[in-house]
Amino acid sequence: MPMTPLQAETFQPVILVVDDDEIVRILLRQFLEGEGFQVREAEDGASALELLQHVPVDLVILDIVMPGMDGSIVCARIQDMIPEPPPVLIMTAMDYDQEVDQVYNAGAVDYIQKPLQWPVLRNRIRYILKAHRASRELAQLSKKYETILDFAENGIAGLDYAGKLIYINLAAQRMLGYSAQEAQGKNYRDIFRISRAGSVTFNEDCFPFLVQEKKEGSVHFDEARMERKDGTSFSVDLRASPIIEDGRLSGGVIVFQDTTERQRASQIIRHMANHDALTNLPNRNYLLQRLPQAVSLAKRQGRKLFLLFIDLDRFKPINDQHGHAVGDLVLVQVGKRLTQAMRASDSVCRLGGDEFVILLESAVTLHGAIMVADRVINLLNEPIQVQELTCFIGASIGIAVYPDDSEDADILLRHADQAMYTAKKKGRNCWHLYGDQLKNSAPSSE
Repeated sequence: MPMTPLQAETFQPVILVVDDDEIVRILLRQFLEGEGFQVREAEDGASALELLQHVPVDLVILDIVMPGMDGSIVCARIQDMIPEPPPVLIMTAMDYDQEVDQVYNAGAVDYIQKPLQWPVLRNRIRYILKAHRASRELAQLSKKYETILDFAENGIAGLDYAGKLIYINLAAQRMLGYSAQEAQGKNYRDIFRISRAGSVTFNEDCFPFLVQEKKEGSVHFDEARMERKDGTSFSVDLRASPIIEDGRLSGGVIVFQDTTERQRASQIIRHMANHDALTNLPNRNYLLQRLPQAVSLAKRQGRKLFLLFIDLDRFKPINDQHGHAVGDLVLVQVGKRLTQAMRASDSVCRLGGDEFVILLESAVTLHGAIMVADRVINLLNEPIQVQELTCFIGASIGIAVYPDDSEDADILLRHADQAMYTAKKKGRNCWHLYGDQLKNSAPSSE
């Protein structure tokens, strides 16, 4: 955690001096303690590495030339062995380019030449300690925020100005199938493969801001699909936003969520809203939406449309004698028989109770619609076996024709209902055609 102002005032950094020259160590101790630092000493690299295993140190001042392990080797070992290594300041009497490169390649943050100039050393130490402390606080803060982001349910990823991934949280890793090590450093298009609704190619650019003229705003991908590492895909909502600093693109953030369950739930809700819970047939709500569409299509195509309104005969005695549970099973069997008798382009709907409607779009002529009505009556005249009971029902059917009986969907349905009641009055187990077409069209089963 970052230090409070009071802690910062009382804090005494610990500096480890590593030099085989005892005089240098004494001089450094006197100087550093005079500046308010705590000092630890080691006469060689091995002793320094051993001490660092047990004592927390804020800075290592290390001589480059020592017996056994020289300073560059010790510096490299510090970087490898210590989980959070302290900064290392190298002391050297040489100023060769190769020597300087060796110092920095080993992990040192800076070097200072011998003989030491105390004002230079003082300011060099203060700068290094301040920079290191700021770096650690920033890293701790970053880790804190990353921990928070890792608890988020949404997938979150960060990009640099070149479009490379610099962060990907746990939720994103789980959804995509990539580990952080696999994803970080990759171009975002290698990881975020997006397909818009209706497309089968996963090549949408979800972060177009790298193009100069798209530096502001954000992009939304609703109801898209995202490809996982293993090639499978899932439904996703995605938002991508650029990070603009001083008028220039410095990176971006991608936030997304798996919407598979939400879409599945939405499909279930839509199905429940448009289907009968008992028979799983389309219900009245579905018919009231579908019928105007069918009328509009028939009008554009210049053809007829037939509506068959069915009411079961002798169904009430079954409910009264055997109970609604048996009656429900009979209705389920009726739904199956009607569905099996129809073509895929036709719709069999249960309006409620023992009323059903067939939206007949496959028939071309009135004669064809009448043949369907006869077939339905014959199917429903066959006995129905339910719980060791044999049930006998029938059907009264009213037929309405678009556009002959009406060009309005609601009126057409009402006319079919009226025709069904006429069939009931005529003795049941028959069909009746709304209007006067019956006399001149086809023989009746009445």
